[in-house]
This record gives sequence, structure tokens and C-alpha cells, in this order.
Amino acid sequence: MKISTAIFFLFFVLFLNISCDQKPKNPVSEYGDAMIDSYKKGQQAGVTANLDALKKGIEAYRAANEKYPPSLNEVRDLIGSNIDLTQYDYNPENGIVSLKK
Repeated sequence: MKISTAIFFLFFVLFLNISCDQKPKNPVSEYGDAMIDSYKKGQQAGVTANLDALKKGIEAYRAANEKYPPSLNEVRDLIGSNIDLTQYDYNPENGIVSLKK
């Protein structure tokens, strides 16, 4: 009986030792990393939504003027939003707008 208790205790200590090899986590750091990641994803979602708005503005300009706008500044009023246009590439020959890489 004493041997089985000793073996059980030995395995229990061994199990605890193995499971404690992981470094302790810093909850504040993990929370901060999650917040930063969420903020960056939110910014990217905004840029993507603005790209969609620009495409619709270009098509609205084309429908009204029968040509593509010479620059993205021409569609700024159609969008009704203050978008940072430096983040986008625009080809006035075919009306294609895309995110800069």
C-alpha cells in the first residue's frame, strides 16, 4: 500500500513538473496584443470599405459624364466622405482602382 501511494505521488509530482514547463503568461501583455490586433484589423476593414465606395463613386461619375474621372479627387464629393486617397492606385483610362501595395 505504501509503495502504490509513493508511486502515485511520484507520478503526480512528475505530471506537475511537466505541465509547469510552460512560461507564465502575462495577461496585460496578451490583452494589449489583442487590442492592437483588433485595431489593425479595423483599420484594414475601413480601407477595404473605402475602396468599395471609391469604385461605386467612379461608376457614378462615369454614368453621369460618360467617361472615367481623370483623378480620384473628382469622385471625392460623390462619396461624401473624407478618404485618404494616397492609399489607392487609380488608372483613369479604365477606371480601375486598387489598394497600393
